[in-house]
Amino acid sequence: MTDQADNISNQEAADGGEQKRGISRRQALRYIGTGAGIILAGGAGGSYGYRRSLRISSADAERLKSVRFVVAGGSVGGLSVAARILRAMPDADVTVIEPNDKHHYQPGYTLVSAGVYDPEEVVFDQRSLMFPEMKWVRDSVKTFDPENNRVITRGGETVNYDYLIVGLGVQMNYNSVENFAEALETPYAGNIYDLDKGIKYRRLMEEFEGGKFVSTYPQGFVKCGGAPQKITWLSEDYWRRKGIRDDVEVHFHSNRHTLFPPVPVVDEAVKPKIEARGIHNHYNQTLRAIDVSTKTAIFEEEREDGSTREVRQRYDLLHPMPMFQTPAALRESELTAEGIGGQIEVDRELLQHRRFSNVFGIGDCAATGAPKTAATIRKQAPVVAANVIDAALDRELQAKYDGTSGCPLLTRYGRCMMFEFDYDGNLVNEWLYQSTRETRLWWHFKVHGLKSLYLNVLLNGYVNV
Repeated sequence: MTDQADNISNQEAADGGEQKRGISRRQALRYIGTGAGIILAGGAGGSYGYRRSLRISSADAERLKSVRFVVAGGSVGGLSVAARILRAMPDADVTVIEPNDKHHYQPGYTLVSAGVYDPEEVVFDQRSLMFPEMKWVRDSVKTFDPENNRVITRGGETVNYDYLIVGLGVQMNYNSVENFAEALETPYAGNIYDLDKGIKYRRLMEEFEGGKFVSTYPQGFVKCGGAPQKITWLSEDYWRRKGIRDDVEVHFHSNRHTLFPPVPVVDEAVKPKIEARGIHNHYNQTLRAIDVSTKTAIFEEEREDGSTREVRQRYDLLHPMPMFQTPAALRESELTAEGIGGQIEVDRELLQHRRFSNVFGIGDCAATGAPKTAATIRKQAPVVAANVIDAALDRELQAKYDGTSGCPLLTRYGRCMMFEFDYDGNLVNEWLYQSTRETRLWWHFKVHGLKSLYLNVLLNGYVNV
């Protein structure tokens, strides 16, 4: 962590900044996640009883011993379902196709870019997060062949399946913004959705001495839709604490009509708070190109009458966002359909493919309309696992995903708004979250607790319908 970040941490210790010396708040609070996990998983019956409750009957497990479950993608969606299947049936035949030997805790990327986490805190050995019983094909998917119940890898291996779970996620589409890649190679732009570019952004933010900062929000489906706002607000707060806020113009350009349209109640609460900080919000504007030579971001603005115009915004520091897309293997396969942007075509409640009944989708690559976050996967994983098992047993699918997702909205260092919401944008469990309040508690939970829940609860299959 840099000296400036340490200064902010020490000055604002009560607000939840990181401390690296003595008995840190991290040491005191890292057990939040473990404790919450025990409460969630164990309940009154204890964790052992909970583990047993995830099992199916011995007779059903015996029937499924020869069934081949294949998981395409070894990130949080795929691993959580694979783990849940093995919790239900320890002898299950589960194969995971994943090329990377490092697993990234992507919900921590914003905190790395903001100087709260160090990069090594979000990178883990892939094998260490997988059950020993999981067969690991260390390759990426080249072709889905659902007609013949098989997946072909880039290395030429054919992986046959009886049931397939697709959790390939989404990735930035650099080609959706002209000169996007070129801009990221300059000393004036970074992006928090890539770890290396996020580390670069952190340095640029810390070294920034004034000028015009421009941050953008893209068109289409977005991975962690709150992240572009979070880094904008944290950057503004960083410069305020650094004492240079009067020398910085902060501009946020969004394709959407307001800051947080999925949840109107939260949007109504957060928007005036952000405007009061002197951040300039620009709506209905989509980043189309970047003129690197003049440091200008070029937007297409949609007017109320449906017409468009070009808007040009100069910058001294830029956080640009392109559109997202699914990996080519999925978007070019039979598993997608017209009008869903290359995502896997699934029933949004059952998470079962609409045409291939032995295929299921989870997480960012699934066309459910739900936000693309780890909080969504927490709710989807037990549904997918339960329905895959029911399908394999020739039973009616009972588990349903209700659209619930969540967001820890980091509004400034030491403050966070936490909330869950459903398909219709209604708040869920409001008695717990008090969603429209910025609190230290939820900052601590985001920084110290959620990663522990991710690693020790979700990836270990301790989730149930």
